[in-house]
Amino acid sequence: MRAYLASVAFVLLSASALGQTPPSEQRFSGQITARAPRASYDLDLQAGQVVTLTTSSSDNLDTVLSLIATGGKPVAENDDQQPGVLSSRIVFMPPTSGRYTAVVSGFNNARGAFELTVTRGLDVGLSDAARTLREEALTLDAHRTEARYDVDLAAGEIFVASTYALSEGLDTTLSLRDAQGVVLAQNDDRGDGSLNSQLVYQPAGAGRYQVVVSTFSGDGAGDLMLSLAVDPQAEAPFNFASIAGRPIAHFEGTLDNETTQREFPVRLAAGQTVLVLADATSGNLDTVLRLNDAEGYPVAANDDRGDGSLNSAFAFTAPAAGQYTLLLERFAGAESSGAYRVALSLVERSVVDTLQALIENAVELSGPEQVIETQDFRLHYTLEGEDASTAAYAQATASALQEIFDTQVRRMGWAEPIRDADGRYRAYIGEAEGSMGYTKVVQFVFDNPNTASVRERAAARTVFMIDNDFAGMGKEAPPESLMRATATHEFNHVVQHAYDAEEELRWLYESTASWIETATVGRDQDATDYVETDFAAPELCWTTTTPGHDYGQWTLLQSLADRFGPDIVVQLWRNTVAYDGFETMTRTLTPVGSDIPDAIQYWRAQNYARDYELAALFARAVRLEGTINRTGAWGAKGGLEQLGAHYYAVRGRGQRLFTLSGDSNLELIGLGVRNGEVQVFRLGRSGVFDTAGFQHAAIMVFNRAVPEAPGACSGVGYELNVTDGAQAMGAAAYRFSGAHFRAPS
Repeated sequence: MRAYLASVAFVLLSASALGQTPPSEQRFSGQITARAPRASYDLDLQAGQVVTLTTSSSDNLDTVLSLIATGGKPVAENDDQQPGVLSSRIVFMPPTSGRYTAVVSGFNNARGAFELTVTRGLDVGLSDAARTLREEALTLDAHRTEARYDVDLAAGEIFVASTYALSEGLDTTLSLRDAQGVVLAQNDDRGDGSLNSQLVYQPAGAGRYQVVVSTFSGDGAGDLMLSLAVDPQAEAPFNFASIAGRPIAHFEGTLDNETTQREFPVRLAAGQTVLVLADATSGNLDTVLRLNDAEGYPVAANDDRGDGSLNSAFAFTAPAAGQYTLLLERFAGAESSGAYRVALSLVERSVVDTLQALIENAVELSGPEQVIETQDFRLHYTLEGEDASTAAYAQATASALQEIFDTQVRRMGWAEPIRDADGRYRAYIGEAEGSMGYTKVVQFVFDNPNTASVRERAAARTVFMIDNDFAGMGKEAPPESLMRATATHEFNHVVQHAYDAEEELRWLYESTASWIETATVGRDQDATDYVETDFAAPELCWTTTTPGHDYGQWTLLQSLADRFGPDIVVQLWRNTVAYDGFETMTRTLTPVGSDIPDAIQYWRAQNYARDYELAALFARAVRLEGTINRTGAWGAKGGLEQLGAHYYAVRGRGQRLFTLSGDSNLELIGLGVRNGEVQVFRLGRSGVFDTAGFQHAAIMVFNRAVPEAPGACSGVGYELNVTDGAQAMGAAAYRFSGAHFRAPS
């Protein structure tokens, strides 16, 4: 796992229409080695002509791509063209004509072969048969929050609109409207892991349409490229309007900050199948549909229906006659708003299968599929193309999966997850989009049939991918070891989704899957590589959305397991069924006599001690905020977030009185290392800490405040006054082993 570095073009762009001719290409091949860690290529570029530079690698090399202007000035750089993809991409519009140099290197000294493709024009994945209608750069800011473009389309031709952000973090949106202003199609993220947008639409009739370009929040600022084209080889999205049925009801209205959801009664007879379509007709509304039965349990749901829009749809067959409740909500992750139209119609039962088929086959391999079946798994792999594996590797993966299932479900007591119709779990081996693996939801089942005594509300069936070779990821472990770590990690995601696929405490997903590596595959685990991220920034709150911390904070689960027993991790997931967010954690801790601030404070002290069985593999100790080597005032102006910690090394021997001023949620913890153990002293807001006899001593400033919601983090400042103390120090509250202690720096 690595940080995502978006491409940055250091040039202010203004809108300008570009040529309509198909872009030309240049291809360069190269090899990054220890003796040749960089490869350079000279390019003659024209002012105002967009150029796209993209790397690829059959070795899965993690590239870094730079573009240098005459005189050696860097004008653009990119590591990963999108999260989880190791290739690099730069889109650049030269302000002046001249010679530029493209430089390819390996991230973190990675080595391997690569190919550099230079395309004159914006490469958004169109076919050679595409006809460009418009291609230009534009800037969105407080003065221009959206841009509108008219396009004339013929009946049946496939229209493709695409954005590419030139400014880091710019989250674009696209919508297409008819002559009356009704929204026909929308897109936020195109589904490739980036924040770029793409919508594909095939009009039934000829006419003038309007494209609206904006940002996700409505107030984003930055530069982007826009491409409008007609591409006869593009795959048109499924046309939900083509489903024949008998209309039974429709509702119209508005969702916004004041009205975030609506409820509508729906009465169905036994065996009736209802198709529900929710369409945004104005604004940037992102709809979500749910159907609850008479007892209030969900039986159908959909967020994005898969036609390139933010609209929703589902089909549901009533098992018995009864009153149902349809809920229309806006997506909880953003404050979207606008008018909507909800249409209900009775359709053939086969429509349920038709819509499920749109998402069922979530993975397509690059060559003919081979299959290995075990008692509980159906593993798909291929021997050809970019997803190519070997029969031996596939067999080893199948054996590992069966072993992992037995360990997690039969030995550790996790609930058995939801199987495919053939009674097995579906796994794939292939190119995992630059990551070690991933898991995708293919169906919400709501109630896991394997847990007879529990009725879940958001259980889902999933499929998962394991990378085919782990090449170019900078990992020292052999592929089979990485495969075992990934297999147990991704299968745990399968298990998690059978409890709750919509848990608000999002930290729980990756932290648990990382922790399960340490608990199931021994030395093959890869989780210790993640710890460095969290140890390097302990001031960030628990549940921070900063990338990587959810992986690195698996040590909190280990801290809970060390203190209360490993079953507490399974119990935490059992509680996700009935609770959500911080209440999930609170309901888990209360029976063992703890609460969130207590558990996190203990964990922060344990991190200082590095009292973990695998700590010898941790790359670092916790980061020091500073060193206290005299009396006086110390502190921070801000940045200590809820449930975060600052560590200060204390130099000098003797009694010191530490007094804290600032936010009332802050408290002091003394940490002393002596005779192979780390002693922990609770000092409250003021207390004496005697450093005599300790080989190492530190003060931890801990923020006991719990954020309003997971990820809603903010920092506070404080002042720490240090004077000579005259009182005896209290007894240690608890102790850790110092076997793996390393002095922080």
